[in-house]
Parts: sequence; C-alpha cells; structure tokens
Amino acid sequence: MRTGISRRGFLSLAGSGAAFAALARLPAAPALAQAPAAAAPFFSPDESDILASIVERMVDTGLPDAPRVRESGCIATIDRLCGALDPALTQPLPILMRAVDWGPYLFDWRFARFRELDADGKDASLRGWMASSLALRRLAFQALKNLSMLGWYSQDASWASIGYQGPLIARRTVVS
Repeated sequence: MRTGISRRGFLSLAGSGAAFAALARLPAAPALAQAPAAAAPFFSPDESDILASIVERMVDTGLPDAPRVRESGCIATIDRLCGALDPALTQPLPILMRAVDWGPYLFDWRFARFRELDADGKDASLRGWMASSLALRRLAFQALKNLSMLGWYSQDASWASIGYQGPLIARRTVVS
C-alpha cells in the first residue's frame, strides 16, 4: 500500500510554489497595471469578493478618509493584470482564494470563513499565512501582498494617503 504524495501531486505543488514565488516578485510595471481588459474576467465574482477582503486588510491605512478598496478599481486592476500574465503563473490563484477563505477552518481551528471574520480576525489569519512554517503558505502570502500593493498603489485615489502627488509626466492611456 502506497502512502504519501504522488509524483503528479508533488509536481503540482512544486509548480504552485514556483508560481507564487514569481508572483511575489512581480515588478511594479505601470503597463501591467493598465493592461487592457480581457474578454472574460480572470476571477469569478466569488473569488473577486475573497480577493477584495484580502486586499482591504493588506492595504488598510486606518485613516477614516482613505478610499475604499471596493470602490477604487483596485480589484478590477488586479483582475486585468492576472488575465494578462502567463497562465502558468496565475493558474493557482483561484485555488489560493478558496484556501485563504477556508483557511481559518483549516489552519486556525476557527469556525468561520475569512470573509466572515472581523478585522482583527482577518489580520490574525493573514499573519498565520505570513509566518507559517509551510513555505508554500508564506510564498502565497507574498504573492497576495504583491498583487494587493500593485493593484492598490496603481490607483490614483490611493496616492494622497502616502503623499504622492502623481507622475511628473502624464500617463498614456491604453486604447483597446
């Protein structure tokens, strides 16, 4: 009787780890953040909701007048970015959204999904991903953090909270 992980499972896990590592080091390229909209969204509506919950905690400034993530276009920017990247890099992201959402059950023994937690609970769950003893979870956290920062700080509305006046040279708009 064989036990443990199969060769296919190991290769899939290694591929996910490589994809998360690449996404965690994705450069902040304005052209990527302004990628034209794909024919279909990359994330499903439910996955986009999970992503929005993650990004809200990742970029929370605590300032009362800070723009709201769901109203800023940040999630749509991340969606376009993921749709424009190599599918080999982005294939594990929908599964990662589900893993983060169900993570409190799996890793923290809390009987609530990520989206159902309060702000402190979400922060604790994300800290668990960040400081996990599992390298794949830490890489996944870094990938989500990088995507969150790329999406958030590519929005003009987020610039005021860090004192950025905007580019000296106006952006060229991408025409589809």
